[in-house]
Amino acid sequence: MAKREMTPTVLHVIDTTGPGGAETVFLALAEGCIKQGYRSIALIRGPGWVEQQLKARSIPYYIRDCKGSLNLKFLSEMFSIIRKEKVTHIQSHLLGSNVYTSIIGLFTRLPVTATFHGHVDISPDERFRNAKLALIKMGARHVVSVTEDLKNTINHTTGSYCRLHPTVIPNGIDLSELEKLPVHGLRQSDKPLVMGCLGNVRPAKNYPLAIEFIRLLKSKRINVRLLIAGDDTKSGAIELKQKVKEWGLEENVEFLGFIDDVPGFFGSIDVFLMTSSSEGHPLALTQALAAAKPILSTRNGVERVVPEHLLFLANEHSAESLFTAVEILLLSAKSAEGSDRLVEGRKFVKDNYSEDVMRQRYSNLYELGAA
Repeated sequence: MAKREMTPTVLHVIDTTGPGGAETVFLALAEGCIKQGYRSIALIRGPGWVEQQLKARSIPYYIRDCKGSLNLKFLSEMFSIIRKEKVTHIQSHLLGSNVYTSIIGLFTRLPVTATFHGHVDISPDERFRNAKLALIKMGARHVVSVTEDLKNTINHTTGSYCRLHPTVIPNGIDLSELEKLPVHGLRQSDKPLVMGCLGNVRPAKNYPLAIEFIRLLKSKRINVRLLIAGDDTKSGAIELKQKVKEWGLEENVEFLGFIDDVPGFFGSIDVFLMTSSSEGHPLALTQALAAAKPILSTRNGVERVVPEHLLFLANEHSAESLFTAVEILLLSAKSAEGSDRLVEGRKFVKDNYSEDVMRQRYSNLYELGAA
């Protein structure tokens, strides 16, 4: 009797628990493997948004604490899970998980795909940075960066013994609801211009600049509102809300907290605003393009992710520079060229940054069916 082939089982590992771009890709890949007829098992560090999403998608998972610089207990527990679940492939995200899975890869010879999502993963201030990267180089079969810029940074800031030479696979998004949103101009002049930011309140997003920009627009008697969607429970958000109160912007700025309905959010705004100091490949960027929303942004790295002509860019990280860019945006919105740009942006995302395209690129790396 012919031996029955074992169904490939992919272990998906991440060491963060809250909502974010890396976590969304983690979930999309785990779900995508199941849709392709393979088994997915997730390993996470604790309860939170990621666990809730795994439950909603009926993806089996384990919770194991991985605190510490080298948690030998966590390594032992991961090894036990791999044996119990007959894991054939491992997919990990972010530096900490990439190091642990690469160590496992060294000892088990299982194929490991380690994904880097941003420059924070390779910060020069990271303790034992090069040693960690060397472990990943030895233990991972494939290393992925989500942008070409991140790949270049990894290669240019590491010595030959720990240089990873990543494959670039951009983050993909679910287009099914976003591409249903209509392509239209801005609201009537008697309605407020509604801008939106999407992303957890943290230093890299530089939301204080967004608040300062809204203050400038208000001083110029422009009827404007700003909706900020994302986790607003940390100390930085509390300080930001206090600044809104001090500047008398309570009627202009609204904090929505974490949202589940991303298409609904984009349907409620006129302009997507990004004031970040630095970005890798934010999912919100491509979501805004797929939703056919004009994008007003600082130069923070997004201009290396999508063609510049699809964006309205401020040359400096200042409210005044953003104002200059938004004036150009408002003029463009009144022309046929403005609508054509929105249609082009939506098509660009569909061709390059859809979830289906991303999943296929990862599947090609996994070579599922052959461990």
